[in-house]
Amino acid sequence: MRLSLVFFMLILLPVAAAVHAWLFCRDNLPALSQEAVKRLKDAGVRDPVVDIRFFDIAVTGEAPDPDSRKKALQAIRSLVPLRLQPGADRLHVLAGLNARLDSNTLHLTGWLPEGDEIENVRQLLAELRPDLTLNTQALHTAPEVRWAEGTKPPLTASSPLLKPVLDMLRVPAELHISAKDDAILLSGLLPATALKHELVSALAEVAGARVVDPSALKASPHVLSASFARPESLAAFVSSFFQAPPPRSFDISGDGIPHLSGLATRQMESQWLALLRPVTGSAKVDARLTFLPSTYHFPGYQPRSAIPPATLEAVRGSLRDAAIHFETGSSQIPAEEQTKLTALAPVLLSAGPALGIIVGAHPDPAGPDGVEKEIGRARAQAVMSFLIDQGVPANFDVVVFDPVPASSAGAPAMPRTVELLIR
Repeated sequence: MRLSLVFFMLILLPVAAAVHAWLFCRDNLPALSQEAVKRLKDAGVRDPVVDIRFFDIAVTGEAPDPDSRKKALQAIRSLVPLRLQPGADRLHVLAGLNARLDSNTLHLTGWLPEGDEIENVRQLLAELRPDLTLNTQALHTAPEVRWAEGTKPPLTASSPLLKPVLDMLRVPAELHISAKDDAILLSGLLPATALKHELVSALAEVAGARVVDPSALKASPHVLSASFARPESLAAFVSSFFQAPPPRSFDISGDGIPHLSGLATRQMESQWLALLRPVTGSAKVDARLTFLPSTYHFPGYQPRSAIPPATLEAVRGSLRDAAIHFETGSSQIPAEEQTKLTALAPVLLSAGPALGIIVGAHPDPAGPDGVEKEIGRARAQAVMSFLIDQGVPANFDVVVFDPVPASSAGAPAMPRTVELLIR
């Protein structure tokens, strides 16, 4: 009897265990599964999946960062009577990169897989935006971090992970050039390094003793393309514009409107506008130029006549107040102006045959251009002939200066005059 009872109990135990297991699975596992999912979500895990097989649990999902992953695993391990076996935690941290632009500093945050990717990102962004300072103190790596599907290291400018950052950093092209007495300074952003080199080379050819400083001009393929960034055409204009004496400046940005400032003659303005046409198309030019009658009137003009400095200064002093005035519409030298020229002749003779004289007529800007140029040349010819009759050697250049409005800072004291300058 006892032996029969023992056998009965041995048979009943597995059945009881099976029943208990079935009841546990029916009544407790759903609640444990819901609790596990809740704990994972509370820890910040996205799309958590829980697989419970009796007392063993496996979890899958994406944690926002390693700390959240650690917190989630601790929460699952504390969920009794479940057991998290090694290899059953399939929680990952998906690689992510965020950026915030603060003035000229780009702050990067996020997580990347272990390796050299932080330095790779730094180098990549430095090439694309060399004008920015990069702060990567909040960008970290960890072994739990994995790449998103479709992303392969190393990261490049076409990687989906970097696209939002790069789109935020795309900037319009701009160019600023200013010329001073001792230097030509370039700044801005260009879409191509070749264009930068071409501009620097063009300026170096006309800089003379001035320093060409391009340190503040950056070139990057991440700069937006611009209609003005035409290498040969832009360099041709820059070379011509900055060949003229300083101070002067040229500025242009993505809107394609060029801004010019500096000294000029009307002929220079026409030449520069023609050179700018292929660069800017139909865009209006903002030309804030101060017009002078000729290049001989530019500050710092150095005469080429080979005469001693003392003689040069003496002749300059005599010519400074020697403008010859004419009546309206006349090319005849008035009697009082002839007296002025007669007194001037000995000074010119004493300088010797090496002295070259520019005999330049200032036309009346209020009169018809063609008529004023014709009568202006006749007046200059009359002054030259009078000086030759006084014995001054025929070392003259007869010119008609550009008309300059009386309101301009570079206008002559009076129109309808002939001015004598040392060549």
